[in-house]
Amino acid sequence: MRSSRLIAAGLVFIVFTLATTRIVTAQYYGGPGGQISGFVYGPNGAGADWVQILANNGTHTFHGFSGMSGFYLMRVPAGTYNVSVYDPGLLRWAKSVNVTVADGSEITLDFHLQWPPAVPVPEFQTNMALLVMALALAASIALTKRKPTRESAKL
Repeated sequence: MRSSRLIAAGLVFIVFTLATTRIVTAQYYGGPGGQISGFVYGPNGAGADWVQILANNGTHTFHGFSGMSGFYLMRVPAGTYNVSVYDPGLLRWAKSVNVTVADGSEITLDFHLQWPPAVPVPEFQTNMALLVMALALAASIALTKRKPTRESAKL
């Protein structure tokens, strides 16, 4: 009887915690400072969710993530920051921007993710293709013209 009451109390606590907790995709710094916010858009123009936003002042890096609509919000101490955006799932980057945050300021930065530049695939030059074919032909001839061994001579 006592264990069922403990389980019920635990479930009530979990439900209460989940019901009263707000999931916010924001970085919050508790001291004086300013706010950096905006939207992150994917290559197709729609809001990009769960994209990482980094604000680096040379000493500290503050991390935040965009929400389902692409919106992000970071509260950081006053200073100059290099703000960059990275989508780790799809390896997409946006250009980084330098901003100066003052106490009580609100800076809006929107980012547009781009696909990474295509990496060229090395191709054979025309004369290399002929060399590869000649080597393959020579190897196949060498394998078919083997000298008979004692075992095959007895047959």
